[in-house]
Amino acid sequence: MARTCYYELLGVERSANDADLKKAYRRLALVWHPDKNHGNVEEATQVFAEIKEAYETLSDAQERSWYDDHREQILRGDDAITDYGQADMGTSTSYMQTESLMRYFSATSFRGFGDTPDGFFAVYRELFARLRDEELQQSSSESEDDLLLNLNFGGPHTHYDEDAAYAQGRTRGTDTGTGSTLRDFYNFWTTFSTCKSFGWLDRYRLADADNRQVRRLMEKENRRLREKARREFIETVQNLATWVRKRDPRYKSFVALKQQQQQVREEERVRRLAEQRAAAAEDASTYVCQAWEEVDYTFMLGKHGVVSDGAESPTQFAHGELEELGCVICDKSFKTAAQKANHEKSKKHLKVVREARREMLREERQMAKMQKQQMQGTPEDEDSEAQDSDSVAQDSDSVAQDSDSTAQLTDSAEEDALA
Repeated sequence: MARTCYYELLGVERSANDADLKKAYRRLALVWHPDKNHGNVEEATQVFAEIKEAYETLSDAQERSWYDDHREQILRGDDAITDYGQADMGTSTSYMQTESLMRYFSATSFRGFGDTPDGFFAVYRELFARLRDEELQQSSSESEDDLLLNLNFGGPHTHYDEDAAYAQGRTRGTDTGTGSTLRDFYNFWTTFSTCKSFGWLDRYRLADADNRQVRRLMEKENRRLREKARREFIETVQNLATWVRKRDPRYKSFVALKQQQQQVREEERVRRLAEQRAAAAEDASTYVCQAWEEVDYTFMLGKHGVVSDGAESPTQFAHGELEELGCVICDKSFKTAAQKANHEKSKKHLKVVREARREMLREERQMAKMQKQQMQGTPEDEDSEAQDSDSVAQDSDSVAQDSDSTAQLTDSAEEDALA
């Protein structure tokens, strides 16, 4: 089947940007959309599907890069190549070539998304079954064999995630019955790595080597060709699995369901947040001031430089606008009453209030002690003055006694001299 280049189909250059592609797609959609071709619905449907496929491929950067690199191979399709390559050395089995996979990168390789023999599910189910059987022939691992045997493309009614479908009470495994999910199928093929050796691509027969040096060169060249073909085959299969998954209606339904669930969760989150904000606003509007918050702190205004000559009285200032929009003890102002209410509940504010209380109690005790000392000040002064008078009298008596003793000593000295 002849294939048309996507750029030619859209009527754009190969250097066209996203805006050019969108403009060309919209122009052609107005012409070939089935709703606008009631007299030629079948042809219009087919052409419009090709136009849509071309736009989806070229508008995706990764798919466009792949298409540009393999454009000639994709356009050749199955007209220039066969499905299977040469037999591997030592075996009688033929394997699918990398080039033969290119024709499946096109919406023209199937007709519609039904389960008819030429429909989407039948075509790609058969293709991946071929690839699976080839890997089973080369695999030497039992665990790998079990995994490959459980892989199945399924049908139109296969759910992308069987576990999610089972959780919703749907019938499980109606199409495959293998126990694996379609998610497992695509995860395997999008990370595919082949077991095939690609020995049929060897250019030289080692038995024809004349000497050891030539044999080594032959081995090196054969190994290079094998590795190159192996990398290309793996990359092609992985990209084909990604290409098919993107167009699989079951995967599209799964993605749409996940987006819908995500939207519901987001709406629920927004609703809960709105309820929490409404509840917080209601609590703030009905907040009752506690007793400890009604303590008069106006005596501290002078320490903050608020009270001055000619200023309003502390009582008027404390009960004015500043009290409603500010915290005097913390020296802060607020724009709303709710901010002030939240501040008065904060740990920092409560700590400052406790320190202010302790300071007030300390000052009250000091003032009480000073008043008590002032009330007891007069008797103490009289007693001290009396004590001072007695001490002066005692000093006078001691001085007099000293004078008498001195006089006695003088008289005794004069009597001794006369004698």
